Amino acid sequence: MLVKASVIFILICAIVGGTAYYGYDLFVRPQKALEEEKRRGPPPPPPDPTLPEFQQCLEVDKGGDPLAARGAFESFIERNPQSSKIEEAKNRLGELNTQLFFSPQPSPEKQVYNVRPGDVLTKVARITKTTPELLMRVNGLKGTMLRIGQQIFYTPAEFSLVISRKTKKVTALNRGKFFKHYAIRSLPTPSGSKKAPSPPPKLQGRVLEKIAWGASGGRVIFTDKEFENAVHWISPSISGHTIYAEPDAGSGITANKPPTGGIAVSAPDAAELAVLLTKGNPVMIE
Repeated sequence: MLVKASVIFILICAIVGGTAYYGYDLFVRPQKALEEEKRRGPPPPPPDPTLPEFQQCLEVDKGGDPLAARGAFESFIERNPQSSKIEEAKNRLGELNTQLFFSPQPSPEKQVYNVRPGDVLTKVARITKTTPELLMRVNGLKGTMLRIGQQIFYTPAEFSLVISRKTKKVTALNRGKFFKHYAIRSLPTPSGSKKAPSPPPKLQGRVLEKIAWGASGGRVIFTDKEFENAVHWISPSISGHTIYAEPDAGSGITANKPPTGGIAVSAPDAAELAVLLTKGNPVMIE
């Protein structure tokens, strides 16, 4: 009788123990593993294979040759669009592009216009498909007077803008290739709405007008004394999306009332865009 009771007891212990172990293995162990995984956090991402090439671009940039550095970053961006360094590469490429574009430094795309009898700055700007402001800046001109035989440096360009709501950036393209990013400070919000609705996939238009506002509140042109510290607007044919300058406090630039709606960028960025762009340049909002 004692033996029989012992056998029954052992069987009961085995059944209960097996059930308990099975329950632990089925429910408790996975829960503990999940908690441990949460404590460890996500696994580190795999090393970016493009980092050595990006480092090579930085080394070329340190060499002080902006043409070589521009070529290195252009190649990097074209080959590695998914790199973790893509935005850093684009930011530096934008700086190099403007450095070369706004200087008389020789480059493969740079051209020279020889001033002829009857030429004035606005006429030369039309012939070269640039802007008077750009010609003055590139050539270090202090006035609009030109001399016959004078050499005017310029870079042929076909600019277009892509305004991205998602990334909050205005991207300037030259002949379809990346030129420079400009950060958007604020985007238009429909009246009476705290949150803008989802925009259409694409809105296409063209630059209709460029406006420079002087400190006195009136419009000025590039020959006026107030132009140097003017605030700039670039108005496209897409209603409610005027790009306008938002001066920083203490910058010495007088802010004017912003347009209805509109896309705010820094005052230097607005001024630079106003120099680059001409009437009719394509604009796309996405």
